[in-house]
Amino acid sequence: MSYLYVKPKKKHLVELPHYVLVNDQVLGLVKGQVVRIHLPAGSYKVTVRSVYKFIEGSAMVEVGDDETVTCMVSDHEKWWNILFNVDLILWAAKRFVNIGEPWDTVYEVASNGFFAIWLLRLWIIRKRYFKIAIHSN
Repeated sequence: MSYLYVKPKKKHLVELPHYVLVNDQVLGLVKGQVVRIHLPAGSYKVTVRSVYKFIEGSAMVEVGDDETVTCMVSDHEKWWNILFNVDLILWAAKRFVNIGEPWDTVYEVASNGFFAIWLLRLWIIRKRYFKIAIHSN
């Protein structure tokens, strides 16, 4: 028998729960933990799905006899997280400081535009949102 590990690549400040599926069967709901699965040798489709059902990522994994395979899961959100953190700080500062026209309008258009672009991008990559890197031992 072999082992398959599914673990997050890095820890986030706020961990959201995800479903772990093997061959489209739900194994469970995890929140930032390492999943250890005891499997016979074979080929498996490993899927990590967000609790928001349309956001997921999959990879085909070959598991040999007495082999340990590790699937490192990460997302595509590094630069978007930085952008939204800056936007959140600016939004909070705007509540206390009046920027005035025309900069108030420029900020609103830019902020809402980035949000619309992010939603469109999320919809386009929804089936490959999570990157799964496979390492065999």
